[in-house]
Amino acid sequence: MLRLAGATRWQVLRLIGAESLTVVVVGAVLGLVVAGLDLAGMRWALRLLSVPSATDLPWTALAGVVGTCAVLAVIRSVLPAATSLRRRAVELAGVRE
Repeated sequence: MLRLAGATRWQVLRLIGAESLTVVVVGAVLGLVVAGLDLAGMRWALRLLSVPSATDLPWTALAGVVGTCAVLAVIRSVLPAATSLRRRAVELAGVRE
């Protein structure tokens, strides 16, 4: 649809890449929120038992996982889009009976 509206091939691919990165970032933030709430609950429960605990997150490992997910998401979304954009936009939008 973007091609029919006048967008260039590169604009479409950049948009698809940006959308996939947005999905990864939103997923990472939601995952951190859920993990943080879970860790806070566990720490509170351990405090009730008088067990001292420290929360230590492996930030480098988390960044590596999010980075790997971002790279894979962009590749797996942009490559099929680039393949489909090789055809003319009018051919892709045509309705066949």
